[in-house]
Parts: sequence; structure tokens; C-alpha cells
Amino acid sequence: MVDRVIVGGGNAQRGQWWKRMRYLGDLLSLRERLLVGGCGLVIVVSLGFMGIYRYLSLTTVVPVSGGEYTEALVGQPQYVNPVLAQNNDVDLDLTRLLFSSLFVRNKDQKLEKDLVSDYTVSDNQLIYTFFIRRDATWHDGQPLTANDVLFTIQAIQDPAYQSPLEPSLRGVQAALVDDYTITLTLKEPFAPFLSGLTFGILPQHIWAMAYNSSLQNVTLSEYNTRPIGSGSWQFSELTKDSSGSLISYSIVPYEKYFGTKPYLEKITYKFYADSASAVLALQNKAVDGVAFINPEQKKVLQDSYRTMAYYRLQLPQYTAIFFNEDHSDILAQKKVRSALIWGVDRDRIIKEALQGEGEPIYAPILPGYLGYNPEINKYGFDVAKGSSLLDEAGWKLTDGNPYRTKDGKTLEFSIATVNQPHYVKALTILQENWIKMGIKVNVNMYEALDIQEQIIKPREYEALLFGETLGVDPDPYAFWHSTQMKYPGLGLAVFYQKNIDDLLETARKTNAEEQRRLKYFNFQNILAEELPAVFLYNPYYTYIMTPDIQGVGFQYIDTPSDRLADLTHWYIDTKRIWR
Repeated sequence: MVDRVIVGGGNAQRGQWWKRMRYLGDLLSLRERLLVGGCGLVIVVSLGFMGIYRYLSLTTVVPVSGGEYTEALVGQPQYVNPVLAQNNDVDLDLTRLLFSSLFVRNKDQKLEKDLVSDYTVSDNQLIYTFFIRRDATWHDGQPLTANDVLFTIQAIQDPAYQSPLEPSLRGVQAALVDDYTITLTLKEPFAPFLSGLTFGILPQHIWAMAYNSSLQNVTLSEYNTRPIGSGSWQFSELTKDSSGSLISYSIVPYEKYFGTKPYLEKITYKFYADSASAVLALQNKAVDGVAFINPEQKKVLQDSYRTMAYYRLQLPQYTAIFFNEDHSDILAQKKVRSALIWGVDRDRIIKEALQGEGEPIYAPILPGYLGYNPEINKYGFDVAKGSSLLDEAGWKLTDGNPYRTKDGKTLEFSIATVNQPHYVKALTILQENWIKMGIKVNVNMYEALDIQEQIIKPREYEALLFGETLGVDPDPYAFWHSTQMKYPGLGLAVFYQKNIDDLLETARKTNAEEQRRLKYFNFQNILAEELPAVFLYNPYYTYIMTPDIQGVGFQYIDTPSDRLADLTHWYIDTKRIWR
């Protein structure tokens, strides 16, 4: 009776039951107390997890401003000036961030308006009228107007300043309509024209005096390293070593930028003499990322630094074997070229020469670009089939001779290439397969400068294993039109076909995408039939950084600086907000 009163209480003390719960332990055994305590702990932990789960389900993580990023670049800034920057990757990286342009390419490589608020094109596709946005300002606070656009174009066109951009604007007439309107008039229609208007715009009020004086004043100006731009980032500071060479270069967000503001608070670039030094800096945690690493470096880093984030990007580049039919009677025979292509093991070349860092290609227009044709005729790897074609062409193997002959002539040709490991390995694989088919291949190796001057410019080769970098537009004219077969043209396959010339000429004159696409399809079908070249692979561009940098996302880039296209979306710091 006493026990019941103590625990349960009488009517007079019913409201005080919770005070008497402290005596409960006196009534329980040790085992029972442990059981009750354990159950209580489970309940408390469960309630905690339920609360956390509820919180997580009702909130989301969002990036916030904060954090710094440091990247290693190979080389030195020379001209952080969009008129002069095109020949230096470091300059291109910095001008991409510090200067605005009429148009930009986003992370999907789609053209977007930047300084242009709107534009029109005349019915004859010759006159482009651009309306400049009115909220853009320079980093010194001055307004950006159409006068700055006109000044930049005229500076590029002036041959005295030797701008690498001059050919892209040759013959274009620029005229000011008002402070925020400018027209550009072409001599003839040119479909890729807008794609070339992604260069940065210079401030007239900063550069006019230098450009009106001499080239020396332009190249020696302090604004080439401490620029005034209008981009989302602005120059902050730089450091030099005792010899005057730049060691680091820092930029910070421009608070009055008209577009999306960056999350990161500061970016610092550190400069190294070679890629090995840049990778070592990453290993020593002196930097957070490296702009590019080769396949061998990637393999080493993955073996010892598994937490790094690797981004596999695709540049508009391809490596191919180009045939010069003018220099080889044997390669002028279509059946021989057809046989050669069946001896190409692309998968093995990519695996062994590139450490897997590439994808096979069969045509000169790459995935992701207008005119890419996934249904193009794809020649596989079949030594037996290639040998059969040579038999049909009258090239026979005789006892004791490892090479085929015909009319007393050996099936033999020479191939030139650059003395680089991936090219050397690729040719070793090709030679191995072609020898099985009874073809004698002589390999000639050259250093990069020598092959340009001695071999490529005069077109002194029978076959050439080489890589070509395409432009921001897929227009193949510069590489495959017959007018480009001689230097300074880029047509490395010395090959003429009237239908190809006609297709390429008309494709670049129409702005109708579907028409261009069909013409490029037909152009590639002719190449697949005539085989003036053997397309091998599109190498990957590997970008590496620490995993705490979030928001990075891209696949195709036109130039290495395009990896920075979505830099405003990169972030380190985050917070949770209610959904």
C-alpha cells in the first residue's frame, strides 16, 4: 500500500506525481535501471536524428561569398591586353576575366550576349548593328560606351600594332551611330562572324594616347600588367622576384559589375617555368589547382593524391595522318589509302599513347559542334581486310620479302611527325600494324620549330602525323578548302575536290544552321569516301584542383581559357536556407 502511494500517489497529491518519479530508481533492479536508461538514450538520440533529418529535408545548401582560390599557370603574363594577348595562354586567361566583350561563350560553348544588349543583321547579312548595354562601367568607374568598342576594333585593324586578331576583322568597316550603338559592315556574308567577337574591349580613355603615339608606348605601358577592364574581376596586386619576373597575380570581384557577381573573394595565379614545377606546387599545397596536366602526370597524381578533383575537358583539336598525294605516287592510290585506314587501332593508340585521355574520331568536325555527324562511315581495325584490299590492288607478298611489291616497286612511304612521346608511341603502334600488312613505313622525327619551318610550311612530306586546333566555329574552310593547301593556309592534306570547295564556300555564307549542318554532313561524307586523311583522336584537356572548389562544370572548351567560363559560379563557403 505504501509503495502504491509513493509511486502512484493519492487524489490529494495527484498533481505532484512527477516529483515522486525520483523514487522510481529505488524500486528497480540494476538491470532494470540500465534497460530504462538505455531506452531513454535511444529515444533521445532518435529524436535528435529525427530533428536533424527534418532540418535537412526542409533546408538546402546554397553557396555564399567567401574563400580564395590559387592556381598554378605555366608561363608569364606579357600583355594582359585583349588586343595583343592571343599568342599567350596566360594572357588569355587573365584577359578573359578582367575584360568584357561583345559576346562570350558559356560553359556549354553557346554564344551569349555580354556587352551587347541587342543586335540586328541586315537582310543581305552584311550589316551588323550592335546596341551596347548602358550599365557597364570600367574598373575606374568611367562608363563604357560604343566609342570604346570602335576604338578597340580600330586598334586591332591597325597593322602597326600587329594584333593577332587583325585577320578576323580585316575588311570590316566599323562606324559609330551614337554613344551606345555601332555598326560593323562586311564585304561578303560570313556565318561565323559573331563567333569571332569574343575579344575583350579596351577603355579608350586609358589607351588612346598610347595607341596614337607608337607601338613601343603600347607594349611598354603599365596597363599591360595592371589593366583597367570592365569584367567581373579586377586587378588587385602582383609580386615579382629580384629579377623582375612575376611570381603571382591576384584579382578580386568588381563590385559594380553589371552581370552575375562571383562567390570567391580572391583568385591568385602563381607562375611556373614548366608543368613539372606547377604539379610539384600542387603536391606541396602551394596552390589549389593546375591549369593543365598531361596524361603521365595525371596517372602519378591519381596513384598518390586520390582526393583531387579531375575535370576532363575537350578542346576543338584532333590528331590525324594527312596524306600529300603530290609527293607520293603510292599514297595517291585510293586503294592503298583504304587499306592503310584498316590498320589503325585507335583504341590501342588512345590507351597506350594517351593513357586513355582521348576519344576516337573519324571526321574533322568534333562532338558538340555544328555539323558533327555521329553516323559518319567509321573504319574499324581489321588488318586482314586491309591486306585483302592490297591484294586486290595488285600489291603482293612474295617469299622472303616482308614488304609487298608491284611492278618491281616496294609498297613504301615516309611519315613525318613531332618528336613528342604521344606521337612517337602512336607511330610505333601504326608501324607495327602496317608491317603486318606488308607495308614499309619510314618515320622521320622533328622538333616542333623544325617541323614547322622545314616540313609543314613547304609541304615537304608524303604523310604527316600532326594535331590541328580548330576555331571557335566549326567552319572547316581554313583546313580543307583547296586555297589553303599552301602556306600560310592550314590545309595539311594536299587534296583537291571541287565538291568540297563548293560546299565549304556556300556553308560559310549562310546563317541558317540547318543548311550549314547539311553541307558539313556532305563534306564529311566525301572525306570518308576519298580518305585524304586518317582521323585518329581528340585528346582531352585535364584540369585539376582540390575538391573544396565547388560549382565547376563544363565539358567542351574552345581554348584553355574557356575553363574559366563559369568561374562566377565557383564557390567554397556555403550555408543552409529554408526551402
